[in-house]
Amino acid sequence: MLADGPFDATLDCRSVGVVSISAMSAPSHQWSRDSHHLRMGPDDDLWIGYMREGEGVISQGGRQAVLKSGDMALYDAARPFEFSLAAKSIYLVRLPRNSILQRFAIAERMTARLIDNSRPGVLPLRSMLFEAATTEFDRSRPAVPEQFSRTVLDLLAVTLEMQLGHDEVPIRRDLHGRLMAYVHQHLGDTDLSLQSLADAHHVSSRTVTRAFAAHDQTAMGAVWQARLDASRSALVEGRCRSVTEAAFDHGFSDVSHFGRAFRKAFGCAPHTLIRGH
Repeated sequence: MLADGPFDATLDCRSVGVVSISAMSAPSHQWSRDSHHLRMGPDDDLWIGYMREGEGVISQGGRQAVLKSGDMALYDAARPFEFSLAAKSIYLVRLPRNSILQRFAIAERMTARLIDNSRPGVLPLRSMLFEAATTEFDRSRPAVPEQFSRTVLDLLAVTLEMQLGHDEVPIRRDLHGRLMAYVHQHLGDTDLSLQSLADAHHVSSRTVTRAFAAHDQTAMGAVWQARLDASRSALVEGRCRSVTEAAFDHGFSDVSHFGRAFRKAFGCAPHTLIRGH
């Protein structure tokens, strides 16, 4: 806590399709997520904080976003961060990483940056987050919240794209960003390889290797991880109803091999994530 007095707070959590949203009210306090927490409780989601009324500060990756009433900022639960706030009302929205990266490949570079309220997309995004937190969806129509949440993701991607200034557009177009966008669009292609990535971008395989090495990755290691992440999201979100479907839809040709790799990556067997299991 950052102030004297009782800690009188409320937290209301709900899921809306593929996103979850927490409405919180709390006095001045601070929390941090460091390397110890990352080891103890891995979390690969991206989050957005929407301060409806109050103030706060998000610090991550050497950047700091100061939020006042009406402000929003993105942060990454897979990397250390600090968050301090005094909020009469704040929404904390969990976003599936792979679903965001498929729509906006460089979202991870946009964390701890105040979203400019004057840019297009911000007002409707705030409105949709408010509706997600307050609307009681008809349980007899489960497709509605699913569709609503995907519209939120689409709108967020557009909003983030519109945040880029003219001097930042080349970041969106750098080779690594374009390669990863291509990977996410072709996860089901079993022929995806270092050479096919190079051919699709009219560069040499060595250039592709260097582009990934600059991010401490190998090309096929990045492809492999993207496929695993996407298959996990598909199982959790109910878009795949069997392990075989999840494997084949995301470029794996051997279900047994997929199961072993999945367990090694996430610490559980893929069938345990199937809805209704």
